[in-house]
Amino acid sequence: MEPLSNNWAEIQPDKIYQTINNRLVSFSKEQIQLGIKYDQNNKHLKAIEKGIVTPRGNIRLVASEIEGFDLKSKVLGKGSDRRFHGIIIDEVLHFPGFVTEH
Repeated sequence: MEPLSNNWAEIQPDKIYQTINNRLVSFSKEQIQLGIKYDQNNKHLKAIEKGIVTPRGNIRLVASEIEGFDLKSKVLGKGSDRRFHGIIIDEVLHFPGFVTEH
């Protein structure tokens, strides 16, 4: 299993990657395009890489409030107005390209 890249441009659509916490993740072509467009500092990738950690003041994954989605990326600072939502399918956290703003 290939480790998750820290750069959206290096990620291949629908390929399964492994985070440092052994979470399996994949991304649709649409999600990769959204990442390149809205996440130039790759903060959402860092949040996905870190996984679920303590909520206070951390870049991380949190529960999604959107029906049909399991987790979303949460980042701080520049770029923090968007969340990338993922669905767990057969133990793989897949990001289909659904983004919300808060």
